[in-house]
This record gives sequence, C-alpha cells and structure tokens, in this order.
Amino acid sequence: MSFTRPHSRRRSALFITLILATTFLSTYPPVFLWANTIEPRWLGLPFAMVWHIGLSLVAAVFFASWYLLESRSGAMELDVEVEKVR
Repeated sequence: MSFTRPHSRRRSALFITLILATTFLSTYPPVFLWANTIEPRWLGLPFAMVWHIGLSLVAAVFFASWYLLESRSGAMELDVEVEKVR
C-alpha cells in the first residue's frame, strides 16, 4: 500500500488545477473569441497564435515546477525490489 503525504496531494491538486485552467483559457469559446484576432501582431504572428503559444509555455512552466517540487520533496523516489529468477 502506498503512502502519500497530504501536502503532496494538495500540491498535486493545485498544479493540476493550474494546468487545467490554462487549457480552459486557451479553448473556452468566449475567451478564445476575444483572442482570435489577427491585428495585434507580435513577432509577425497573429494574436491568436501568440495566445496559444503563450498559454502552452505557461502550462510547460507549471509542469516543470511541479516536477521540481515533487523531486525535491522526495515524492518521486521509488523502492524497487528485484525478484530472484527461479
């Protein structure tokens, strides 16, 4: 039976919520219709494309920080026992 720390579960729930919120912001129709414009061009790209790239980068930062926090707290360490071959 595996034992997970309560603060680790809360941290995981927080990061999952943040990642889902970025996905929701990039695809929810009223928000995307606001961002679905061509004219404010940044680096030659339409704003809708910049919107998706930016939110993807934000989600990647959330994933990376979640990984770093979990690895530093020791939650990712596994004990593996090898069975002897008969």
